Amino acid sequence: MREGVARGVADENDRIVYARLAGDTPLEDPRGFRSLLNSFLPRKRAISQMLIRDDAARVLLCQLTYKQDWDLPGGVVDVGESPQLAVAREVEEELGLEIAAGALLLTDWLPPWGGWDDALCLVFDGGSHESAILDRVVKQAREIRSAEFCTLEQVEKRCADFTARRVRAAIEQLDAGGGRSAAYTESGI
Repeated sequence: MREGVARGVADENDRIVYARLAGDTPLEDPRGFRSLLNSFLPRKRAISQMLIRDDAARVLLCQLTYKQDWDLPGGVVDVGESPQLAVAREVEEELGLEIAAGALLLTDWLPPWGGWDDALCLVFDGGSHESAILDRVVKQAREIRSAEFCTLEQVEKRCADFTARRVRAAIEQLDAGGGRSAAYTESGI
């Protein structure tokens, strides 16, 4: 099984460390074989976001503490966690709002960027709410500076270009009767 990476040990190169323990499930057992594959096959980060709109069709954006651009509410899906449950958890943790995630609107592949590996971003429908929902927001100060409902013009100005494209694609999917079949994009295109 892959146990880790010994960095810079031989000729200043990294070495992958493998090991088998006497108590490991034998490879002839399907569980043992799957465990072996799971130890070294690629894994991809998943991010879940929620498209929440107000009665004026504006989009809820969060100003984050750890980057300059604004973004949809959401975050990284934990290992073994459903992306749909993850986004509801993230919205509750970061904004104090209990909003169930609706249908999947968009799957957006994010290429490597700014030191991050590639990822899949899943955008779920968070429904339409009165703008007064912002009065109930309790920001997690470590991650969220502010939250506002924004017009598409404000989305274009405040978000990174790929985020603005993702928001626009999710809205187009929703307006086209989204949820029946989610759209797929790469970096919002």
